[in-house]
Amino acid sequence: RCSPADWLTMELHLSGERKYLSLASIRAAPPRVISGDESAKLAGCAGAELGPLLPQLAEDETLIGVLVASDGLVSAPITAGELCRGVLLHTDAAGTLLSSLRAWFPPGVAVQPSPCGTHVGPLSLKGACCCVLLPKPVTDALAMSEARVVGHMNGARAARA
Repeated sequence: RCSPADWLTMELHLSGERKYLSLASIRAAPPRVISGDESAKLAGCAGAELGPLLPQLAEDETLIGVLVASDGLVSAPITAGELCRGVLLHTDAAGTLLSSLRAWFPPGVAVQPSPCGTHVGPLSLKGACCCVLLPKPVTDALAMSEARVVGHMNGARAARA
């Protein structure tokens, strides 16, 4: 989880290396304003695209990332190509600084189930404060291990019952 002091920074983890993007560096990036066609709710909000902020994404298409919110919520894995298209929103439509960063993706990008499970659509994560990037072979190995571990745990549970 991120502390309130971190809510306007983005922490980046890549191969054991940690980097921080300050609000100043995020706001200094070329602005991206959300149109009403993209999102009626967030129309006029401004932010910075992740691609220019995280050049590692463009350099290594094999990276897979997850975004973490200040409340501990973790997104589903997102490919480097889709992460590049995400926007870190920092300012509302009236020009007021948001209380925390929001990671927003345009229609058809980073599509996943909503945290509440009511719909599937592009990720819009309030309080985004961390991005963890791993090479795809590592995420594939972790996914395979997860299935084995869960299967083993379920088998052990059934044997005790």
